[in-house]
Amino acid sequence: MKQNIKIAYFLTFCWNALFWLGIWLLYYLKFTDYQGIGLIETAWITISILSEIPTGAIADIFGKKYTLFFAFFFQTIGQIVMGFAQNYSHLIISVVIMTLGSTLFSGSYEALVFDSLKQLKKEKNYGKILANIQTISLGAWAICSIIGGFLFTIKPNLTFIITGSFFFLGLIGTLFLTEPDIDTEKFTLITYIDQTKQGFYQLFNSVSRKKIISLLIISSLLVIPHEFLGDAIIIDFGFKPKELGFFYSLLFIISALAVQLTPKIKKHFTATKSFYFLNLIYSILMSIMIFLSKYFGGIAILGITSIYHINKNITSEIVNQSTKSKYRATTISTFNLLLIIPYALIAIFIGKFIDSFSARIFAVYFGIFLFIVTFFLYVNYSKKTKFNI
Repeated sequence: MKQNIKIAYFLTFCWNALFWLGIWLLYYLKFTDYQGIGLIETAWITISILSEIPTGAIADIFGKKYTLFFAFFFQTIGQIVMGFAQNYSHLIISVVIMTLGSTLFSGSYEALVFDSLKQLKKEKNYGKILANIQTISLGAWAICSIIGGFLFTIKPNLTFIITGSFFFLGLIGTLFLTEPDIDTEKFTLITYIDQTKQGFYQLFNSVSRKKIISLLIISSLLVIPHEFLGDAIIIDFGFKPKELGFFYSLLFIISALAVQLTPKIKKHFTATKSFYFLNLIYSILMSIMIFLSKYFGGIAILGITSIYHINKNITSEIVNQSTKSKYRATTISTFNLLLIIPYALIAIFIGKFIDSFSARIFAVYFGIFLFIVTFFLYVNYSKKTKFNI
């Protein structure tokens, strides 16, 4: 099991060696406009909705190791298809394939790490391990963003082809994993249906359900800037490809350092209170984006991205601690599925709005709305729930 954690770190780097991070939007805009990108995002979300829970159940029933193998397999193929795309249809096909890989990965990876620690009776170290994983992820993004910015100026599709090669290395790495012996089951249709129902049950019927529902509502809103709006804002500020590479690198380095502060933040506040307060700051930064210059806007984006990754860490820990290991992958997949539904409903409209106005104008409305929702939920649940996590 100790070997699993070391391999998990390697898989983390391979999964996050995304050389296209800083320039993906510029690459897409070679084939379409923002509304077309919104349609691609909708295709991504639709596949996620259809496959997120089933893939989580598959991980719990067939095993996390084999699920991760196919996650890397689909990502390898999807990245290559994107790299050799000739038209808009190829972009959609690539996104569909990559999304299948992402949904296979989303619940099974965290569950494998947590169950490996649990088998070693070291599950209390999950928060620290998760922080290390986040740091590796952000470090990989930082390194690859700089390289990707230069690759884009040479030949844009190289960023996706090289990314695909790292996913292939990760595919090989999964072969050396050991499946944890925690609560494994054999597959039957009945157990599959039960796993899916249990994903919802664990979220909405646990003692922490009020807390989880509140976190779910806010986190679902944060998907919007993380997946699309934030990148559009950066381009709206006028950053060029090489600048984007350096900016994203700095962004991920600072975020990696910020994630390491998570345990210290929780020493002074509970995890849930930290989540609310940080999101109030997040919403304020978003709402003033229209008034900022290029470089002050960049600083604001550094702040909101750091907050996003800290909160992602906090949310994962709360959900894992509130879930039985037998249903952990399914529950995480259910949570991830519910996160993207609001974005699914408005992705195309966001693209159309940005085409007509600008990303920063949308950010103002988004920031105000997020502040109101966060403040209301904090006041409401702080009256009814003790923040003991």
